Amino acid sequence: RTSMKHIASSENTMIKKAMKLKQRKMREKEGLYFIEGLSLCREALAAAVNIDTLMIRESEYYSEKNGEYEDLLEQSSKAGIETVVVKDGLFNKLTNTETPQGIAAVAKCRYWDAGSFFAADKSGGQGNILVLDRIQDPGNAGTLLRTAEAVGCQGVLVVKGTVDLYSPKVVRAAAGSLFRLPLLFTADAQETVRLLHSRGKRVVAATPYCENFHFQTRLDRNVAFVIGNEAGGVSADFLEMSDCQVKIPMCEPVESLNAAVAAGVIMYESLRQKIEREAEENKRLCKQS
Repeated sequence: RTSMKHIASSENTMIKKAMKLKQRKMREKEGLYFIEGLSLCREALAAAVNIDTLMIRESEYYSEKNGEYEDLLEQSSKAGIETVVVKDGLFNKLTNTETPQGIAAVAKCRYWDAGSFFAADKSGGQGNILVLDRIQDPGNAGTLLRTAEAVGCQGVLVVKGTVDLYSPKVVRAAAGSLFRLPLLFTADAQETVRLLHSRGKRVVAATPYCENFHFQTRLDRNVAFVIGNEAGGVSADFLEMSDCQVKIPMCEPVESLNAAVAAGVIMYESLRQKIEREAEENKRLCKQS
């Protein structure tokens, strides 16, 4: 155990770099972000995230009850990741949670281009996509990523003006989905819609100001769901350029739902339709044979 590098000074280069990652501009400049907690570090390793450094708090490192931590340290060592032991007080300053778990990682942000983003579709080019149109709340953004992965979306398009998806709160709320989902960043509605149409996707915008209910629309494949800003909804440009608009039925006097909840309702309807279609196709094939 003594062979591992120990850090006790806030002047250490690695610590300084990790501290800077609390700021969005530094995350963007360095192309790095902070992962905190045992579960998320484990998920990141499993997803082959490019981890720059793994840090363990000194008290956890020397604890007799750190079996789970030892497993993680062993995995990171096998993967050739630099691991350091950090003095308790210093480690706690690095973290963003009130009761830090004692393990964290600095990881490289993964950037996709349009080619690699669409090539990652595992459903033969038929996959659905989630579009985040200037979503502001980190909790919503993380929940949206997690839900998109849960319903089998091929990836997420992130329109400029959306909260930084590599911020600590989003990383926590996404619960590992951030490490696995392809993300593609776009400048505006025009670029996004052009790109989606070029790949044969129907652009479906969620808005209460339309006639169609979400369950009256075919959503099972080749759909891009546009979920708008919490305060203003989907932008006028997206509404104008969308192929279809859908709303969720609501009892008065409620006029709107939380963005992540609304997206969940619509995306789960798409999954229900997909399961139903596949069951019908299977039935037909069974009859034929």
